[in-house]
Amino acid sequence: MSAPDPQLRSLYARLEEVLGAQHADVLMAHLSPAGDVATKSDIAAIRSDLGTLAGRFDGLEQRFDGLEQRFDGLEQRFDGAEQRFDGLDRRFERFEERIDSRLERMQEIIVSQYRAFFVVAASFMTGLTAVFGVMLAVFK
Repeated sequence: MSAPDPQLRSLYARLEEVLGAQHADVLMAHLSPAGDVATKSDIAAIRSDLGTLAGRFDGLEQRFDGLEQRFDGLEQRFDGAEQRFDGLDRRFERFEERIDSRLERMQEIIVSQYRAFFVVAASFMTGLTAVFGVMLAVFK
């Protein structure tokens, strides 16, 4: 293993003496390079970013709460509209029943008037036939 830093080369040499080359390689492979180590300022920056994100999430949560309230209001309005439509349905059903009963009554009246018309027409025709028969008998 090659180590660019003199201190790391020194550490590797000592590890090789104590543990052997194979174990020293494994241990050195698990050590983080100097660039990958987090500093206190890195951690502070992350905490600051987390605080900012938490604030943004709180803002989003408040907006979602507002949307939820608006949807609840819409749901209540739709429930009210549904109740009004149910009321209109009942009124139309009663109206339809009244119209149906009136139409049935009109049908009965029309049928009875047609019957009366046909009785009068048949009687009139019978009377005319009788008059013509008498006239033919008299003038023959």
